[in-house]
Amino acid sequence: MLVSCNNLSAQTFCTETFSDLVRTLRVFPSNRWDMPPVVDLQRGEQIEINFDVLGAASEYYTYRILHCNADWTPSVLIESEYLDGLQNYPLDDYALSFNTRMDYVNYRLLIPNEKVRLKVSGNYVVQILNDSRPILNACFSVIEPQTTIKMEVLPITGKGANTKYQAVSFEVDYGSEIRFPAQDLKVYVFQNNRFDNAASLVKPLNIQNKRSVYNHSPELTFEAGNEYRVFEMITTRYAGLGIERVEFHAPYYHSLLWPDGLRSNRSYFFGEDINGRVFIRTVNAEDSDIEADYQFVHFYIPCEIPFLENIYILSEAFNNILDARSQMEYSVADKGYVKAALLKEGYYNYLYVSRKNTSSPASAALIEGNYYQTENEYRVMIYARPSGWRYDRLIGMQIVQYK
Repeated sequence: MLVSCNNLSAQTFCTETFSDLVRTLRVFPSNRWDMPPVVDLQRGEQIEINFDVLGAASEYYTYRILHCNADWTPSVLIESEYLDGLQNYPLDDYALSFNTRMDYVNYRLLIPNEKVRLKVSGNYVVQILNDSRPILNACFSVIEPQTTIKMEVLPITGKGANTKYQAVSFEVDYGSEIRFPAQDLKVYVFQNNRFDNAASLVKPLNIQNKRSVYNHSPELTFEAGNEYRVFEMITTRYAGLGIERVEFHAPYYHSLLWPDGLRSNRSYFFGEDINGRVFIRTVNAEDSDIEADYQFVHFYIPCEIPFLENIYILSEAFNNILDARSQMEYSVADKGYVKAALLKEGYYNYLYVSRKNTSSPASAALIEGNYYQTENEYRVMIYARPSGWRYDRLIGMQIVQYK
């Protein structure tokens, strides 16, 4: 079963924005921007929600916290069962951009804080509100480790060995509270923090001595894809990595990326990446959150004839959501696919993926190709809800870098 953030019902949450003024939404453990948004409250960890709102003046925003099931639908818990504190506190940690051509206000929220604390594990969504209307959802998870997970990723799959795929297998040692693991455990597997191709509600192949074994499952076979493309936009004085040239069209700067050719017809070539993430930075800055400027970034794929499938940019820059904001458009005049996106200065990873419709996972095969050697990050999330429990507890997580 596949789960897709932008293909679920309106009551299913994912990290996303609802206003074009809201930019660069990031959710991560505090001081660990390169990790998935999962924290262990018993270790004093906090989630950071960081975003910008375009404009020269701050607005009055509040936030509320909702508890969710493993599939990101609202849980049945009432506020007092999962939250110690009140809702709708004002968002008061903000700063105006400094010495930038595009004015914006950077907002930062840490959860938990002195006003609100979380009582239980599981999935949470923070909604930032402007006059009771949400401008964004920020999703994260709280873990209470109770399992041991042994995990590996191999290029040997049911579709062949050393071809275009990678297979995930793992074993979960669980506690005595779990009596029927096939029903009590809810297992999700993610590749590079993607939603469109995530494996959900994976069932064990066999169960033995309080250990569930998950392998040899078609659900756990992933297209290998390719290393992420990279560009680094950290100044307007020169063209950075992956950028052909920088132009000024008053009042803003534009970075034009080098034309991105097809890689599906080439041999595999290793390149350093950060698995689709974004690292905000600019040169000579003490605080890139408020000193990094915005530029219009121009993506371009030369192509004489348009493809039959829709083409998207897969990146944390678009919160890994495949929608109108990340979709490429075919330009007859330019003889290729084009996209101009307003992005904050920093180091970016991205891939071009295609899909026929919103109900199917995206594929890198058409433009990027699939190569078993590709370095990917896989994450297993283990939730538990035995009979009689009222919510999904997150009891285990494991991350493996396939190299």
